[in-house]
Amino acid sequence: MGRRPAYDQIVQGLSGVMSVTGDAQTAPLRTGFPIADTIAGLTASFAITAALVEQRQTGRGRKIDVSLLESTLAAMGWVVSNHLNGNVDPQPIGNENFTASPSGTFATGCGPLNIAANEQKQFEALCDIVGKPELKTDPLFRERQSRKDYRVALKRELEAALAAKSAAEWETLFNAKGVPAGCVLSVPQVLNEAQIVGRKFVESLQAEVSGGQAMRVTRPGFRLETDYPEPSPPPSLGQHTEKWLGQLGFTPEEIQALGQRGVVAFDNRPTVKETIRMPDLKARAETSST
Repeated sequence: MGRRPAYDQIVQGLSGVMSVTGDAQTAPLRTGFPIADTIAGLTASFAITAALVEQRQTGRGRKIDVSLLESTLAAMGWVVSNHLNGNVDPQPIGNENFTASPSGTFATGCGPLNIAANEQKQFEALCDIVGKPELKTDPLFRERQSRKDYRVALKRELEAALAAKSAAEWETLFNAKGVPAGCVLSVPQVLNEAQIVGRKFVESLQAEVSGGQAMRVTRPGFRLETDYPEPSPPPSLGQHTEKWLGQLGFTPEEIQALGQRGVVAFDNRPTVKETIRMPDLKARAETSST
């Protein structure tokens, strides 16, 4: 396995991630973003940082070996730990939280709502807020373990009460009383949230994408006591071709020859493939105009 190329799609399947994503009817499912690639990149950054700290202390360098598969497994936390130490065979349970109940995604009068009433006091507060105080003393739900055992019945009771208001209304009520809750947002919705905007998570660069729109990028998920420096836009295709090849010892004539052969591209100049296609494109334009 170690000699195979590492692709996120493949590693999601090999690592067990897909086996626990979705529910009994839909699993196995891949995650909605390249989670294995992302975690491996974070793992590599931690490893590099640790190696640099040691190098400053001892003067010794390190060879770093980052495994896409092992990085993903390490990030699965209790899914793997419960199997290793409790002989629990992980199962896909959709939007439910294996470790607690009520903890998952619930239907409301308008939109889904995530609730994480993992603690006893949170559960009791939840019951009072939705107008179901009797659930606190119900033999099926009054203990943490019994709530997990009867999570389906508990969810049915809660969703009947949650139908009275929208997800946004419940979110406000629950958080005001210490019950963790949040609406399920789309990517465009969360990018417009006040916290994301206020913390300048998205930055505009002095560069354009298609349609003349400014290029926008995201910041890392942390801030320092001072603002980040203004980000520089990525170079355009071929922008530094002549500069770097010149520094490597290529003569201007050699660089131009490489461009003519299609080996390299130059900034604001058509590539060889584009040049070859130009007569065809011109002919098409003339034909369509007639």
